[in-house]
Amino acid sequence: MSRLVTYSDDASAELAADSEHAASFYKQLFLLHEISIELSRAQSLDDLYRLAVTACLNHLEIDRMGILMIDKERDWMIGTWGTDEVGNVRSEADFAAPMLDDIQEVIREMSTKGKVCVWHDKELYEFSEEAGEISTVGYGWNAALAIWDDEEVIGWIACDNLLNHKPFQTYQSHTLRLFGSLLGEFIKRLHAEEAIKELNDELENRILARTFMLSSAQEELKKVNVQLEQKVLERTALLHEKTNRLQDTLDNLQHTQSQLIEAEKQSAMANLVMGMAHELNTPLGNIKTAASLQPDIFQDLQRALDSGQLSRSKLVESIHLGLESYQIIDLNIIKMADLVAEFKRLSVNENQRDWSEEVQVGIWLGQAVKVAFERFEGLYSAKVSIDVYPEDARASFNTWQMGQVVEDLVLNALEHGFDNQVEDRISIQATVTAVELKIKFEDNGRGVAEDIEGKMFDAFVTSTRDRGSKGLGLNLVFNLITQGMRGEIRHYCPPSGGCGFIVSLPLMVELPRAH
Repeated sequence: MSRLVTYSDDASAELAADSEHAASFYKQLFLLHEISIELSRAQSLDDLYRLAVTACLNHLEIDRMGILMIDKERDWMIGTWGTDEVGNVRSEADFAAPMLDDIQEVIREMSTKGKVCVWHDKELYEFSEEAGEISTVGYGWNAALAIWDDEEVIGWIACDNLLNHKPFQTYQSHTLRLFGSLLGEFIKRLHAEEAIKELNDELENRILARTFMLSSAQEELKKVNVQLEQKVLERTALLHEKTNRLQDTLDNLQHTQSQLIEAEKQSAMANLVMGMAHELNTPLGNIKTAASLQPDIFQDLQRALDSGQLSRSKLVESIHLGLESYQIIDLNIIKMADLVAEFKRLSVNENQRDWSEEVQVGIWLGQAVKVAFERFEGLYSAKVSIDVYPEDARASFNTWQMGQVVEDLVLNALEHGFDNQVEDRISIQATVTAVELKIKFEDNGRGVAEDIEGKMFDAFVTSTRDRGSKGLGLNLVFNLITQGMRGEIRHYCPPSGGCGFIVSLPLMVELPRAH
């Protein structure tokens, strides 16, 4: 019947009493140093297991030895290296067996650090050729020592005396314990080295993949750059061609264009020219149509006169048609003249740009609004409130240009803003500082349609073209403020509805002195 004897790591008293084997123990301690040198040469875990088994057999007076690791996922024991029935060192990596109850009992027995378990008169086992099976090969003592990774058992060392049947000596528990601790440290080190190697391999693969991606991206970028360069060349050639075709037309508008470029400094010149052409096309078409009737009227009249068939009614009809066509021509010439006059207003006059006058802001705003309403000869009415902060502030600015701005903003509110309000209201708030005049101008009208909100300062943009509006007022305001007076204007939507503008003018002002 088998008998279990355990040896703890504090067995100095037992070793002192065993003076007979002290020399053998100290010899094995010296040989453990040699074993550690041999194990340090291992390049892999498999190499480490092989060297450990070989060193144990050669130096620690053990007949047979095997190193088994634990597969926690399957709850199996896995072979590494060991010895066969006659003591030959062999790889047992293909051998595995489930953790049966007796194996679990062995692990529980040695699951204390530093503990060596030795079973005497025990059946000795060997891996069978059948996977997962073991077979009995003899009797003797069988020792087991756990291999630890910090606080976890990851495997164990099993050895026995199958070949020579030498009895187990106490000092051997100490050498096995030291050997097991040494082997565990080497296993941990190689595990860490392999983890680092796997990490390095993974990083190298990532670097290679990223390098490949970057190379591919660079190649794609080169292709895109080549395509962009080609497109730029094609677009440049196309622009040159268009410029040449438009040169004759642009020459005719050169004087007005130079004024607009200096005054507006906008990139919307093409839209301005197209808008002007569109506005002129309608009266020009009407003039052409009416003028084309003149030859027919006179030729018809001439034929009737030559044939002697000219009647009074025919003559009256011809005169009537001629007068109608003349009226059409005259009316459309007036429209074209008005349009040209409005178009010329878009240019900020040089001799008025730097001219300024010092005024009391509140009084001047009141007069400017009054003049604006008087110009409309009672066609419109609205309640106007004017507030200035400080109340008696004075400022120097171009009153002529600012008067045009006030007039056009009032007209914009009256013509485009008010639509069946209970009471039409215009609010003007001016704030004067040492460096700036800021004026908020807002009405309580219907506001600005979304489709024109972003382009309301462009020329020929209007929401009332069907009522004869040309859409030049706010463009003139923009030019006067930004180019004529070096200021800024922006649109906003008041919380109560309607339309609002904020005008900011840089200036030097004289604030009222404290009394």
